[in-house]
Amino acid sequence: MIEFFRTSVKESLLFKIFLGLLMASFGIWGVGDFMGGGSLTPGTAIKVGDSEVKTSVLQRRFDQDMERFREATGGADIPPEIMKRTVMETTLDGLKKSATFDEAARDVGIIVSAEQLRKTVYEFKSFHEDGKFNRMKFEQLLAQNNLSESAYLKMLESDLHQITLMQPIMVNAAAPDYLVNSLFQFRSETRIADTLLISNASMALQAVPKDEDLKAVYDKNIATFTAPEYRKLTILTLSTADLVTADNIADEQAKTYYDENTVRYRTPETKRLSQLVFDTKEKAEAVRAQAAAGESLQALAAKSKSGAPIDLGQLAANSPLVKTLGADAFNTPVGEISQPVQTPLGWHLVQVISVTPETTQPFEAVKDVIKQTIAADKGADAVYDASVQLEDGLAAGTPLADIAKNVGGRITQIAAVDQSGQDPNGVNVPNTIDPKNLWKVAFETPVNKDSKLADLPSRDGYYVVHVDAITPPTPKPLLEVRSKVAALWESEQKQAQAQALADKLAKDIGPSSQLSAIEAQDKRVSYAPLGPITRFGEGPDRKNVVDAKRVSPDLLDRLFKAKVGEVVVAPVQDGFVVARLKEVAGATPTGTQAEVQKQLRESIRNDIGSNLMDQVYKAFANRYPVEVDRTIIDNITATR
Repeated sequence: MIEFFRTSVKESLLFKIFLGLLMASFGIWGVGDFMGGGSLTPGTAIKVGDSEVKTSVLQRRFDQDMERFREATGGADIPPEIMKRTVMETTLDGLKKSATFDEAARDVGIIVSAEQLRKTVYEFKSFHEDGKFNRMKFEQLLAQNNLSESAYLKMLESDLHQITLMQPIMVNAAAPDYLVNSLFQFRSETRIADTLLISNASMALQAVPKDEDLKAVYDKNIATFTAPEYRKLTILTLSTADLVTADNIADEQAKTYYDENTVRYRTPETKRLSQLVFDTKEKAEAVRAQAAAGESLQALAAKSKSGAPIDLGQLAANSPLVKTLGADAFNTPVGEISQPVQTPLGWHLVQVISVTPETTQPFEAVKDVIKQTIAADKGADAVYDASVQLEDGLAAGTPLADIAKNVGGRITQIAAVDQSGQDPNGVNVPNTIDPKNLWKVAFETPVNKDSKLADLPSRDGYYVVHVDAITPPTPKPLLEVRSKVAALWESEQKQAQAQALADKLAKDIGPSSQLSAIEAQDKRVSYAPLGPITRFGEGPDRKNVVDAKRVSPDLLDRLFKAKVGEVVVAPVQDGFVVARLKEVAGATPTGTQAEVQKQLRESIRNDIGSNLMDQVYKAFANRYPVEVDRTIIDNITATR
């Protein structure tokens, strides 16, 4: 049970730092805050009792959550103000919760020691490589999430406070037998039936449709046979690629840029480092004292039985790991072993294995890239200037074609397109301008009007749509769609015949009737047993395969309401099923069903434990009121 709690609570709390996906709704916990900030010290965004969350912490967490939100939504078109407010509420909820647990832990005397923090970090599998803690991987993950070591340890301390407070609740949560057994019976009880399938396709039509029959079907389904609205468009595009290209940039200009930015093309000196880590300074000093002149750290580790050293890889002087270890360790001569260095994770002995000298790429090797960079910079300025002229032209009512000649834009014309991006022949209209939003912009713009400037997806320019004409939705002539109308009439006729046959068979079937014999008498009918099957349309285990053609929600509903021997009729995907209920089977927790009941009990227990933890958190939140400086919140989420 404790191991479950460690996995479900501890690991998830830590792992959310790296891979947790948003999002939740506004106000997850439903706990009110005191808004304002008059009593808060400068630079404090949230305060719970004596626990404070600084503005810098809120900003960093908000930035991280914004990035995760964008990744989770796949670049969905969400208004920036809504996106920021939604993410901010989620960020606030997390920080308020952490601060509340910190305050509650302080109040009851819970202390997380440095040793406990170190042990937890070393045990966390995301920092492991080959089954052991890897300092370089630890540093990389922190860097990827813009976290300093101290900031991460502070977050970890808050998580451990929550675990310590909540662990007894989760461990002792229990699922009542009555509830488990009742739900198990409802979910796992089954029905067995004999069934006859009458498919629509097996019906043979005895007549051909008359004109009045087709007209009736056509009128009843007129929306099906109506062409959508089409729009004729003229689109003006401004992009950096059209206005400035790398070919426009002279070699001399590129060389000047290179000389002014040589540092960009310089690879700094790096050193390959290796380290041993100890719990105390005394242990580190004792091992170092055993080192012989020129001895490798690996040999020293073997001699002193200190475990294998950790290879930190190639590091530059400005890398986060080097900053943590300090310049003295980094500048240790090659082959020598540094004096013990302290970090929050212990005491380190560091050895420089090798040095890779600084290198600089020659101008000719980067000339083309520099030209592209200059073109992009100049193109951005050119696009901005052109966009100002474009807006002036639009305000003056100048046609897009004339504006394009003046500003160097590109014109695209589309004769007819519907809202889904297809032409009247049902072919997709090519759209490289803005595949995601172009048709939306076009259909939100009135006829004979220009849209507002819209950003190109690449963010390197703009486009404007002019709606030249609109062809409203128009019913297609019956003669044009006659074959489709006839097919629909035929489908409806066959469905009606199938239902009539199903109703007749159901009426004629008695308690002693053999449904399998009916199949031999009528080739339009297919017999098969069904079940055992649950009310969710599944077999109780993998051995019981369900024929999906004979099952529908309607049929299951009627079967589970029927008595043994009762005959029911229900539509399925391609026809109708006549079913006579043969057996009602209750659920027995044996064999594979024993595991099903076990999983259900665990799921209920988890839900009850989670609910209890929510209630405890709310009680803590009422005991320790939250203060939030809304001015800081508004400044961070302001859309500029």
